[in-house]
Amino acid sequence: MSLCDQLEQQTLTSLDAHQQLVETLLTTLTDSQDAEQLSENWARISQYFDTLFTTEASIDSLEQTILQLAVMGKLVPQDPNDEPASELLKHIEQEKAQLVKEGKIKKQKPLPPVNDEEKPFEFPEGWEWCRFEDIVDIQSGITKGRNLVGKTLISVPYLRVANVQRGYLDLSDIKIIEIPIDEKDKYHVKSNDLLITEGGDWDTVGRAAIWTDSSFYIANQNHVFKARPFFNDLNVKWLEIFMNSSVSRSYFAGASKQTTNLASINKTQLRGCLIALPPVSETIRILELYISLQNVCDNLKSRLQSAQQTQLHLADALTDAALN
Repeated sequence: MSLCDQLEQQTLTSLDAHQQLVETLLTTLTDSQDAEQLSENWARISQYFDTLFTTEASIDSLEQTILQLAVMGKLVPQDPNDEPASELLKHIEQEKAQLVKEGKIKKQKPLPPVNDEEKPFEFPEGWEWCRFEDIVDIQSGITKGRNLVGKTLISVPYLRVANVQRGYLDLSDIKIIEIPIDEKDKYHVKSNDLLITEGGDWDTVGRAAIWTDSSFYIANQNHVFKARPFFNDLNVKWLEIFMNSSVSRSYFAGASKQTTNLASINKTQLRGCLIALPPVSETIRILELYISLQNVCDNLKSRLQSAQQTQLHLADALTDAALN
């Protein structure tokens, strides 16, 4: 048993050192000042790829680095012929003004413009900073425990914080709630709506995922914000990955209301969250490569889990043989 304890400690020490090496090398990618330096740093990592990415933690770090490179504009080259994101923001502003005029959304008090001190990084030419509320209509959801006496009610399924994970929805357990029938449209989550969690533990704050199913009705609880783009050319998948990146997670960590082991954001803090917008064409190129690389990481994890299962079966067989 003493030898087993020593082996376990050596393994843990080795894993810690391995993870530190992985994270140090991956940081050189996000810290690269230009495409040439990024290429050099990646060449160093790719030379030892099979040695570095041998644990779930190391593959998770690789995924986060790819995400960070994507949102910083370092994943694909820029094309000077792309229409700049400033034009997209003009179209969004026009559409937003029209929706206010038609009474479909309320006019909000404008937030202060983005200043240089707020910007977390420098991005390529043609990109623009904006605030989350500049490009989407943010709505809260159903408040539980209201007094609904005398109202005509209907039962509807609704999404809770537990249903909204980072980049996907867990629909294994959907709850039902009663709401006044005249509020059905108000709380309707539609296809292409982005859902953002209000809070809970540290990992729960600001989780974002897209609702893509238009085949049935579902609502959202008040602990899950609903964000609907003002303009169709605004890519919701880009907003999802940006909100789940370390950039937004750092913002939410600093802006959130904190109590013991819990944190939460309110609508005002969500409104002010910074978003980096690339040109529309570049966004498509980034997302295509990002999704492709994400699939590679998923395959790496799958193969790793398969190898671990084989090792466990082998260890069990050897133990049985020794005892019998």
